[in-house]
Amino acid sequence: MKNTILILLSVLTSFFSIAQNPNQVYRKADSLYAGKDFKSAAFAYNEGIKLQGATAGFNRYISAAASWSMANSSDSAFYILDKLSKNEKLTQSDYKNIESSNELAALRSDKRWKPLLATVQKQADANTYPQEEFVYGRKDGMGLLMTQLKPKGRSNGKAIISVMAGSWFSNFTMIERGVYYKRQYLDKGYNVFMVVLGSQPRYAIPDQVDDLKRAVRYIRYNAKRLGIDPDHLGIEGGSAGGHLSLIIATADDNINANAGDPVDRVSSRVQAAAVLFPPTDFFNWGFPGAASINQRQLQTQLRVYGAFDFRVWNNSTLTYDPVTDTAARNKIGKEISPIHGDADMTVPVQQSQIFVAKLKEAGVTNSFVIKKGGRHNPDDMKPELDQFVDWFDKYLK
Repeated sequence: MKNTILILLSVLTSFFSIAQNPNQVYRKADSLYAGKDFKSAAFAYNEGIKLQGATAGFNRYISAAASWSMANSSDSAFYILDKLSKNEKLTQSDYKNIESSNELAALRSDKRWKPLLATVQKQADANTYPQEEFVYGRKDGMGLLMTQLKPKGRSNGKAIISVMAGSWFSNFTMIERGVYYKRQYLDKGYNVFMVVLGSQPRYAIPDQVDDLKRAVRYIRYNAKRLGIDPDHLGIEGGSAGGHLSLIIATADDNINANAGDPVDRVSSRVQAAAVLFPPTDFFNWGFPGAASINQRQLQTQLRVYGAFDFRVWNNSTLTYDPVTDTAARNKIGKEISPIHGDADMTVPVQQSQIFVAKLKEAGVTNSFVIKKGGRHNPDDMKPELDQFVDWFDKYLK
C-alpha cells in the first residue's frame, strides 16, 4: 500500500453585507415567530429564502410554511411546500419532518395535503441509493454506526469515507441530510461510507479520532465483504469533519499487531483526502500565537467546549478525570492539530493557509481553493465541492 497522501483543501471567505446575508433575516423571522406574529414571520422567512436562493435549507421552507399555516393562510403554506416538494435534494428525513410537523397540523384536513405528501415521498425515493448499516465498533455499552451507500450502477471498487461531524457533533440525522452531497461519488461508481462518531459534549476530539481510525480499519478489514479495494480508500468532510479527516490523512501507519480484535491489526491510513474549511492548528487560531486549546470561554462561545473537555482514565478511582494541566492539554492539542506533525467567521482561512504551507514543505501533492464571498456552508462551495470527485478520480488509483 502506498504511503503517499493526496489532499484537496477548499475554504471560503465570509462577507458582511447585510443585503447578502439571509441569516439576519432568518433571526428576525425566528424572533417574530416566537412572538406569535406569524404573518410577519412568514414574510421574513420568504425574504430569507429569496436571498439565499437555491442554497436555502429545507428547514427554512418548512418554517415559512408553518408560519403561513399558523397565520391561517393555507394557500401560501401549500405554495411554499409545493416548491419544496420539487427539490431534487429531498430526503426521507424531509418527508418525515413535513408529515409529523405539529405546526402544519392545520393543513392535514385540506384535500391538497395527501397529494403533497405523495409528491414529497416520490421525490425522496428518487434520491435514495442502496444502503446498509453496520456496527463498526463498540464502546461504553453502545454501538458505533456507519452507513454504506452503494452505487446504483457498476461499482469501481473504490471507497470514500465521509465523516459525519460539524462542530464535533455527530449524529444519524447528518447521514439522512448528507446523502444528496454524495451522489457525485455514487454516480461514478464509488461506495460511500458515512461514519457517525462519538459526539461532543460526551466525547472529546481524541475519542472521535479513535472512533474514526476504528471505522477505517473496519472498512479495510472487511473490504472483500463490502465489495471494495482496501488500498483505495479516500476520506472527506467539512469543518470538524474536515479536521478529523486531515488527522487520519496525516497520521502515521503504525499497526498494533498484537491487538485482541483482528480489525485493529490493520492500517487506518487512507490514500487521498478532500476537505472543506477545516481547523488545523489550535495553537495559532487566526494569527500566530493565538492558542485556542486552553481558552474555555472561546470554546464555550463557539459551542465546542465538549470537544476539548479532555479526560483520562484513572485506574485508582475507576473514573475519567478532567485534564486540567496546561502542559498535558497542550500535548493533546498538538496531537489533534493536523498541522503539527477575506476570513471565514467560523474557521479562519489562515488555518488552511498555514496547513497548505506545511504540505508543500513535506512535498505532499495538494490543491488549495479559496472561495471569495462565501460562508461556512458547503452549499457556498459549489462548484468547488463537485471537484472533490475529480480529485479522487485522479489520485485514488
